[in-house]
Formats: sequence, structure tokens, C-alpha cells
Amino acid sequence: MTGVVGFDPASSGQLPVDDMGNPISVGVWGDSSVGVGVFGTTGVPTANLGNISIIGPAGVIGHGLGDPGVWGECIQGSGVIGRSQSGDGVLGVTFSATDDSAGVFGTSVVGGNGVVGFVGDAAGVIGNSIRGTGVEGITGTGNGVVGESFGLDGSPPAAGVLGRSDTFGVRGISGPGNGVLGESQTGAGVKGVSTQEAGVRGLSTSSNGILGLTFGAASGVSGFQFSSEDGSGIFGESVVGTGVDGFSFGGIGVRGQGRDYAGMFLGGVLITGSLSKGGGGFAIDHPLDPETKYLRHSFVESPDMLNVYNGNITTDAKGEAHVRLPHYFEALNQEFRYQLTVIGKFAQAIVSREIVDNGFSIKTDQPQVKVSWQVTGIRRDPWASANRIAVEEEKAAEDKGRYLHPELRGQSMEAQIHRSQQHETQLRRVSQLAPERLREQIQRHMEARSRGDRVDGAELQRLVGEAKRLAERHHRDESPRIDHSRLQQKWQRVQELVQRMSTR
Repeated sequence: MTGVVGFDPASSGQLPVDDMGNPISVGVWGDSSVGVGVFGTTGVPTANLGNISIIGPAGVIGHGLGDPGVWGECIQGSGVIGRSQSGDGVLGVTFSATDDSAGVFGTSVVGGNGVVGFVGDAAGVIGNSIRGTGVEGITGTGNGVVGESFGLDGSPPAAGVLGRSDTFGVRGISGPGNGVLGESQTGAGVKGVSTQEAGVRGLSTSSNGILGLTFGAASGVSGFQFSSEDGSGIFGESVVGTGVDGFSFGGIGVRGQGRDYAGMFLGGVLITGSLSKGGGGFAIDHPLDPETKYLRHSFVESPDMLNVYNGNITTDAKGEAHVRLPHYFEALNQEFRYQLTVIGKFAQAIVSREIVDNGFSIKTDQPQVKVSWQVTGIRRDPWASANRIAVEEEKAAEDKGRYLHPELRGQSMEAQIHRSQQHETQLRRVSQLAPERLREQIQRHMEARSRGDRVDGAELQRLVGEAKRLAERHHRDESPRIDHSRLQQKWQRVQELVQRMSTR
């Protein structure tokens, strides 16, 4: 039964019932077909306050001059429930311009959540803003925004936090904690998608812009460029520091692998340690035809750390000559070797005195003989002495039966030493990213390319280009869109409502 009942001007004919349709008792029942069902005020009015202007019909209106207009309290359930068939369940508006006010404010003092939004198949919380931030999370020590999605009832998990904007989709600010924290059991913790700008942008004023950490057999940061256009899997650029810095405690600092070149350096290269290679040489524009040809020469190689010095000298009237070597020669070299060649006449030449005080002497059996000389020495500086090259070396146990270049011995690339441990993972990633009907074709081409087989480059470019177009089309079809016109209309309705509130 009802403690207090009031109808104005007439009863609507509705009865208070529970979810099963059974009648329930209420403390106060107010029913109005044209105005407000229940109206209550609190607080001491000031002089010339005037009447309270009601902006429209409402079931309950509470007006507070200093205390809450409506207070809802419950021991176990919800303090206040707002329900609407077609509008907003709860609408909160504030006229304060200070940062410590809010349209809706939720707080918890014992460890619960300040505001929780829950819904069946739509968004739990949606933040819309015409000019500002849709959702802003600020914290002193914890997480600015936490979003979790688990995919209940066997459905695939959606995004923990989904932000779509013409500028920043999601922006999180935190003092010592996390601005945005994304966690996922099987998918991506944080996924950023953009058609023109960066998918994910990380900015720090004193630390790393982006930090990637993994405890599995994967990469801390992995970049995959999947396009028929030129681009990079990972691009690093620095104004005054290092563009890309690689460091490993027990492995390889930077690893590059490619069909044509594992690495390309447009500028000088500094190596402070040893350099090991299968071969090498120089390539320059051809001196006689620089516009259409290259000229290539191979390096001179030796099992020793060999230095070579050479020159020409002519003996005097006594058939004698003294060759001066660089002042650092004996400090740098040891185990000297000599070669002499007589030029212009038949004569004999010998080394009459070996190297002493960075020089040696030549003697010919005739006067005025031109001699071409060459001297070699093996490095003996501290670094060379500590890093002698092992001319013959046993392969490690795990590398025996494998080769640096297995394709040259009729073997498959599976027998390659230093083969990337992530090769199969990379191929699987391509299969996951590519549209289903193109996966097998792209994977077949990439496997052939990784084996060193010749592939149809134009066909591979065509497949990758088609995959890109299909992926972009899928993103447009599947991604939720922002209806700017509808958002603008809703904002105008809110402004009209706020204007009516402010003029009362």
C-alpha cells in the first residue's frame, strides 16, 4: 500500500509493480499527466531568490540550495537508478567553469569504482565531446584509464578501450602511473588504427617514447610493413642522437636479413670491433662510363692481419738507396717480408740492411737503377694481439651439418646457420594479416623468396597491393563510425536544455 498519494490533475492509470507485474508498496506516490509527479526542495532560500522554474515535465524533481537536490542511498543495491526508454538514463549538467566540478561525478572511498558503465552489446561508457576530450583519465598513482574485454559466452573479445577521434582516439595522462593501460589474454593489449597518421604514438619528455617488453620468444618491439609501397618495418630517427640503437646481453645487437642486402648504409660506417664477412670489395661509378656502369674490385685477403707498404726508389752512383718507412712502422708491425723488382734494365737488387729505426737499405750491382719495393708486416698493436683471427675453427655443435650458404651446396635454407629463429613466426603473421583468399598465395611467394628462389616480383607486388585494398575495405566496413551530424544534433538538444536551465 502507499503512505502518501497525490494526483494532478488526474491519475495516469498506471500502478507501481515489480518486474513480474506484481503490485508493490511505495512510501510516496506522485502522479501528474502534465507536470511533475513529485517536487521537493531543501535549504534556506536567500532574499529575492524567486520561484523555481521547471524546464519540463518530470517524474521527480529535487532542488537543493546548498545540499543535494536528490539523495539516493541503499545498503546493498543501487543508490540511484535512472531509466529511460529512448533518452538518457541519467543526465548530469553543471554550470561551474572550474575543473573541480563535473556533470556527473562518481567516487569511492573503500576501493570500489567511482563510475562503472555496463551494457549488454554496446559500449559500457561513451564519452563524446565537440571540442574537448571524450574521456579523460587522470590519476596520481594508479591508472588513468583501464579497459578490459574478455569476450563472455564464447563471443570474441572486443576492445578494452576504443577511442575514435579526428585527433587522438585515446589520450591518457598520469603522474607516476600509466596514462593508458591495455591488457589482453589473447589479442593486442593496445591496438591503434589510423588511415593517415600514426596508429599508436608514444611521447615522453625524459624517457622512452615507446617501450616494448616481452618474456617469450618474440620481439620487444616488432614492426611489420605490409604494403606494395616503399616503407620500413621499423623506422628510427634522431635529431642529435642515434636513429636506431640495438643492444643484447647475450646475442646480436642488431640483426638484418634481406634477399638483396641485409643492411644498407648511406654514409660512413664505424666498427670498433672485428669484421667478419664472406667476401667484399668496393663498388663505384665506372671512371670511364659513370652514367651507365659500376666498377667493382674485390678486397685483398690474408690469413694474417697484414699491413702492406710499397714505393719506388732509384739507387745512387754506388748502387745504394735507403727507404724510409712511417715513423710508427716498427711500433705497429712485426715479422717483415720484402719484395724488390728492378725496372728499366737487367740488374740485380738485394736488401742490404733489414729494417732498423723504421727504414731499410737496397743495393744494386749497377748504379742509377730504379727499384720498385714492397714490405709487409703483421700487426702487433694491443687490439690485434688480443683478437687474432682463428684461421681454421670448429663449428659449434648446433651448427654442424649446417652451412652459411646452403643454397650453394644444393641444400635448403632450413640448413642455414644464423637463420632467423622468427622466420616461421613472421610467415604466420603474414598469414594472419592477409585476407583469407590471398594468404596461401602470399605465403608461397614469401617462402620461395626466403629460400633464395627467384620469384615473380611484379606478381608479389600485385598480391600485396590487393591485400592492402581488401584490408582497408574491411576496416571501413567493420569499424564503428562517428556520426558527426547526429552528435551535433544531440549537442544542440543538450545546449537548449542547458539554456533553459540557466534562465530559470
